[in-house]
Amino acid sequence: MGDLVFTDPGAVWSRFVRMEVESAVVALALHPFREMPVPAGVERIERDGILVVFLPEPGPQPVEPVDLEAADVPTGVAVARAAARERGKRLLAWMLAPEHDGLRSALEREGLVNEDSPGFEAIEQAMVLVQAPSGEGGAEVAVGAVESYEDFTAAMSVLMDAFEFPEAMRAEAASEFPQRWEEYRQPGNPTRQYVARIGGEVVGTAAAGFADAGVNLHGGAVLARARGRGVYRALTAARWEEAVARGTPALTVQAGRMSLPVLARLGFMPVGEIRVYVDDLDATATSP
Repeated sequence: MGDLVFTDPGAVWSRFVRMEVESAVVALALHPFREMPVPAGVERIERDGILVVFLPEPGPQPVEPVDLEAADVPTGVAVARAAARERGKRLLAWMLAPEHDGLRSALEREGLVNEDSPGFEAIEQAMVLVQAPSGEGGAEVAVGAVESYEDFTAAMSVLMDAFEFPEAMRAEAASEFPQRWEEYRQPGNPTRQYVARIGGEVVGTAAAGFADAGVNLHGGAVLARARGRGVYRALTAARWEEAVARGTPALTVQAGRMSLPVLARLGFMPVGEIRVYVDDLDATATSP
C-alpha cells in the first residue's frame, strides 16, 4: 500500500464501514488519555470541563476538553495551569480531537500555540488497524519486551534521542529512571515497553497501552542510523501479536509526520486529526 492522501473523509469512512471498526476503537484512537487505564505514576484530574493527565516524564502534560465550551476556555486554561504549577510541570499539551475544533481560537487568545513539542507534534493523525500489519519486517531486527533495567534505560535513551529532547529535560528524565522502572515493574501495569535490536544494539523502542477496546501505540522511536531497515514495522508487528493474544485485535495510534506514511503502508486507516496546542507556563508566568 502506498501513502494515503487524506482529502475525502467520506471515502475514508466508507472504508471503515466495510472494515466494521468498533466505535470504541475509534474513541481510543482519538482520546487515548481518556480511554486508557491509568498506569502507576500517572495522575488524572477531571474538572471544570477538562481532563488533565500528569505524567512522570518532564515533557508536556496532556490536557483534553471533555465538555468544555468556548466561553469557558479561560477558566479551563487557568485550572490546568494552576494544577501544573502545583506539580512543578512547565508544559501542557492540549489535544483537540475534531469535535473540539471550535475551541482553537479561544485557546489562541489565552496564549496557546499549535506547534511541535517534545513527544508531540502540532498535528497528529489518529489511526486504527484491525488486521495484521501489511508487509515484511527487517529480517535482521529482533524485538522483545523490556524485562531488565538495562533495556529500560536503553529504550528511554533511544526515545529521547529520536525526539530530540533538550539536554535539561534529558537530565531530569534520567534522574528519575530508577523510579520509573519500579513503576513499570508493578503488577497490573497497563503499559509495556518494547525494544528492537540490530546486531545486539538497541536501535528502536515503542510502547503499548492496553485498553478494553484494543492496544494504543505510543512512543515509537528509531535511531536515525537504523531507519529504513524495518525496525518500526517489527515493533508494530510485536504489538499486534500482543493485541491478538489479549483478545483485543485492534491497534490505535496518534501518528506524526514521520510515522504516518509508514503506518499507512502497514494498513492503518485515519479516523481524524488531533491538533496539539502547547501552553508554555514559563512564557505565561503572569497568566492566571
